[in-house]
Amino acid sequence: MLVLAGLLWGTGGVSGAALAESSGLSAPAVATYRLALGGGLLVLVLLAQRRWLPRGRPALTRVALTGVLVAVFQATYFGGVALASVSIATLVTIGSAPMIVVLVQSVRRRRMPTATQVRPLALGVVGLVLLVGGPAAPGTDPGEALVGILLALCAGASFALLSMVAARPHRGTDAPMVTGYGFLLGGLLLAACTLPFAPLAFEPTARNLGLVAFFAVFPTALAWTLYFAGLAHAGPAVATVVALLEPLTATVLAVLLLGEHLTATLVVGGALLLASVVDARPRPVRPSRG
Repeated sequence: MLVLAGLLWGTGGVSGAALAESSGLSAPAVATYRLALGGGLLVLVLLAQRRWLPRGRPALTRVALTGVLVAVFQATYFGGVALASVSIATLVTIGSAPMIVVLVQSVRRRRMPTATQVRPLALGVVGLVLLVGGPAAPGTDPGEALVGILLALCAGASFALLSMVAARPHRGTDAPMVTGYGFLLGGLLLAACTLPFAPLAFEPTARNLGLVAFFAVFPTALAWTLYFAGLAHAGPAVATVVALLEPLTATVLAVLLLGEHLTATLVVGGALLLASVVDARPRPVRPSRG
């Protein structure tokens, strides 16, 4: 489930860029449609199954926290992209998330990370640097680039915290309910923040509507449902490393569909990312003696 989620997330870069180019929507507006429509579609499916908004304080808190965190994640990531660059924001966001998870878990358990935890992190970060790492765009102000990096770190922390919250056992909810109602809430929050600064209207052509539908279903509703469901079995440390499949898939699609050149650096970076994902697989726990 985590691997499928990472692969589906990778299609979001190409489809999101195509939607922005075709419709003229800004990046925050595209993110707003992603959350609101992806969550809304899942909510419609839930309502058709007579699965209403979960009751009870723990379940409602989990949905609300998911909505806030995913809205903060999208807003800070696209803010980092606008102030720094796509490559730097992606590198900092996706590279920092598994490190934050391992650091938080180590502090909570009061012990240093093991070699089994550190090895896939090191492979993944080096592979990510080779895959998407690069200097800031020409003419970028150093101060703005620094703020963009800080926003990308906030995005990584939001994604890490979202993964740790989602990995906890469900009480009165499940992955589709948390994804649907949580993302719908996050989309509404993001819309309230985006509308005063960027328009949400676009021309409803067949191409634009098709791209919006694809963007909402596959890299959003389906991918995040699979991710949250897989977290229950693999844990946040493994899941955030497997999420490195997203930039790898996006790079492959860019080479195949957008005509970008395949270089030796991309091949080596992709190989290291795949090695980190394989190395981060969940391992069975050996029963203790006695």
